[in-house]
Amino acid sequence: MDMGVVVRSSRPFAMVDEITKGSSAAADGLQLGNQIVKFGNMKIGENLVQKLTTEAQINQSHAMLVVVMGQGVFINLTIKPNSWQCHDLLGKPTMRS
Repeated sequence: MDMGVVVRSSRPFAMVDEITKGSSAAADGLQLGNQIVKFGNMKIGENLVQKLTTEAQINQSHAMLVVVMGQGVFINLTIKPNSWQCHDLLGKPTMRS
């Protein structure tokens, strides 16, 4: 995979509406308001949250390409999805047993 390729023909399908301090998303450069254009090899369609979760699980602890639009420009980011401090791979709180 060429991490230098920018996807210019795609439209954003999701927006980053929360970034938690200390998360892998914050460390990897995602910013509040970024619009997600590409998330690994995920195909856009129904069940978007499930597809995002599955793609994050497949790539857990491995580098994956995420292309976002921020302030009108496309930005290539390499992120490593990780769960952390009672949060799942997408940053949602999980219950402790």
